[in-house]
Amino acid sequence: MNICMYDSRFAAALGAAVGLLLSVAPVSAAVPSQPAAAAVTLDDAWRACNARKLSAADRIAHCTTIIQSTGAKRTARAQALMGRGFGFIAQKDLGRALADFDAAIKQNPKLAAAYYYRGAILTPSDPDRALAAFNKAIALDPKDADFFRQRSAVYVKRKDHARAIADLTAAIRLAKNPKTEHFLRGSAYEEHGERDKAIADYQASLLLDPDNEVLRKHLAHLGGEVPQAIQLPPGSCSANDITHEERIAGCTAVIDSATLTGWTLKVAYCNRGYALTELSEYDRVIADSNALIAIDPQAGCGYLNRGRAWYYKNDLDRAIADYTQAVTFDPGLHEAYASRGTAYFDRREFEQAVADYSAAIAIDPYTPMYFSDRGNTRYQAGDAKGAIADYNRAIEIDADYEQAYARRGWAFLKLDDLSKAEADFDKALALAPGDEYAQSGRAQLYERQNKPLPEGRSTGLSFEKLRRMVEQPSAETAAQNESQ
Repeated sequence: MNICMYDSRFAAALGAAVGLLLSVAPVSAAVPSQPAAAAVTLDDAWRACNARKLSAADRIAHCTTIIQSTGAKRTARAQALMGRGFGFIAQKDLGRALADFDAAIKQNPKLAAAYYYRGAILTPSDPDRALAAFNKAIALDPKDADFFRQRSAVYVKRKDHARAIADLTAAIRLAKNPKTEHFLRGSAYEEHGERDKAIADYQASLLLDPDNEVLRKHLAHLGGEVPQAIQLPPGSCSANDITHEERIAGCTAVIDSATLTGWTLKVAYCNRGYALTELSEYDRVIADSNALIAIDPQAGCGYLNRGRAWYYKNDLDRAIADYTQAVTFDPGLHEAYASRGTAYFDRREFEQAVADYSAAIAIDPYTPMYFSDRGNTRYQAGDAKGAIADYNRAIEIDADYEQAYARRGWAFLKLDDLSKAEADFDKALALAPGDEYAQSGRAQLYERQNKPLPEGRSTGLSFEKLRRMVEQPSAETAAQNESQ
């Protein structure tokens, strides 16, 4: 199994922002970050080295100040080496991160976390050395669930399911919320041929993580039943292939019946809120979301639905605030990251938009729209080559994704690669003959070549109109475009 399946802390370090990494694996208590220029003393450098929100480069610089200081104690230098190692992980420089964790161990041989991260880096390439590192970490701190969970990854690679199961059993006993540990132990039982025990673990994990659709499919594949407490609401509230009006009616019926509680009631509200959003009933969405949040203040989908309503009402500040709450309470809610990315795009805060689309992609790497939207954000920020890479990935996922061809055509046009631009515009129009974005791109292409547009090829949008609706328009912009 992949290392990232076994340790969410390490996965965050590899794929997410430094702030997320340090929020789940801090070196010490967090303090407000400071700009690099302010780190003129060891105390300042120490606070910055351990701040939760700091760029990887700044973290490395501040921690290096401590590491190179003759006034720092060995224990402090070891912690600074850990902090710098996290910075290198965020930069995906695992070799230098490993060197820092090794150096931290030399400074403080009792630093269990350094052995743990050393083992996590080594697991894919050198499981024997990784196992030795985890053994040492557990010997120093036998009450950390993460240590046992990560060591089980080594045993899984070795097909030693009995030891993997034993480690995961220990992790389940130690973890505050062992949803991941139950899932992984279920996987180990499944690979070991113990179907009933696998089902029991998947059920236990699903009770702790009822929104996990992958887990539901896993359970169904084995023929296991979803626990009654987290079964989907009955009737058309959760049915497939029905109209939004039918879904609203079905969810209203089960909500008004007062027979639902807990997770099932939350899903009924969320499904109704989603359908209301699709029908542009934004005030009703807000009222519904408020009612759900009053029942369950940590209902991520309630904040997501309300955030979308605020977005379409052109209140980007409230939308972003709600999307942020959604991912705070439900970090796996990739739709909320993507929606927040779109709101940041509308504010032309492209760096934050790219970060949010990247977070959505890290959770769900098979939705072409996320790559296409990130690509368009990069295009708007002036990175045509980066945009093309994202459009390429969107097309790899869905070869008929017309939007990505049209957008990629504009990126090629910006790079003066006219033959590829024309091929993309033609492909987009073959998939969607009336697409004005592709039509306008092809018109710009022929104008640049000083060639007449071939008969039957529409000029599409005016260039000025095109610029206003290039991507992810706000509700206000969308309304303006519709009126023109």
